[in-house]
Amino acid sequence: MSTPAAASDEPVPAREVIELSDGIVAHLVTHDDGWSLEIDGVRQSHIGRPGAPPTLAAARWMLAALGNDGPQTCAHLGGGMLTVPRAIAERRPDSRQVVIELEPALAELARTRFDLHLGIDVQIGDARAWLDAGTANELDAVLIDVFAGGRIPPAFTSMECFAAARAALSDTGLLIVNSVAGPELEFTRRELATVRAVFEHVAMIVQGSALHGVRFGNATLIGSAAPLSTDGIRAALADDSSRGALVTDLDRIIDGAEPVRDADQLWSPVPRLPKIDEALRLLETTRAALPRKRRRDDDGGTPAGKSC
Repeated sequence: MSTPAAASDEPVPAREVIELSDGIVAHLVTHDDGWSLEIDGVRQSHIGRPGAPPTLAAARWMLAALGNDGPQTCAHLGGGMLTVPRAIAERRPDSRQVVIELEPALAELARTRFDLHLGIDVQIGDARAWLDAGTANELDAVLIDVFAGGRIPPAFTSMECFAAARAALSDTGLLIVNSVAGPELEFTRRELATVRAVFEHVAMIVQGSALHGVRFGNATLIGSAAPLSTDGIRAALADDSSRGALVTDLDRIIDGAEPVRDADQLWSPVPRLPKIDEALRLLETTRAALPRKRRRDDDGGTPAGKSC
């Protein structure tokens, strides 16, 4: 899950229909700064100029969690347009990455329409089945970024899933999960409890507004058997426009929440995202009102901020 596609005064970008295997229609949208993949009006992936930081905050947070050098060996469960794998390959050209993507149309798009960096192997398949099959103690990082209809499926929210990820990691390897938070935190609390049931060192990157229930947003969960490079992560986030913050004191957030098991079949909550059409109407109404207000002020009307 990511943020709604932004509105602007610029010309409407070109939109190409991508038909997915489950009947859902996605759009490949061309922008001045690259291309984005949108599903149900929500931007899921973005490919920008080489060397430019990813447009999506969730992708930047995952990269911050990985550290400046990036992993040499990495598995991505869920691929999209390979936003994060491409960024890792630019940072570390010698990296070896495998991407497991369930949707053939997206895998084909990533392989054929855009240059695929050396060292990135895109495979079509069930990411959880691939993880359960075992890659013992070989990977520097496992990244989980799987959404269906804007929600994380139960196969990727459970202790069994995270335990399989730990088995695939080296002693210092990282599990990084693109998850969600707010306005109710029950799901986030249980997910943090689940990661902590598997890993000794756990943290989360999140915006304060989502953590305090003001809005629905992304949350990056981080787990490792080894101590996390918290100073490095905070340094990477310091100048980020999203204002994402690293949270390491999780006891009060978890507050006795129970870890999730496969048997719970727990989906992430339905996202509560802004409705773009309503936001555009509000924006146009506000813009139309501004000239009228200026004319009133110029004619000696009621000063702004004062009542009659």
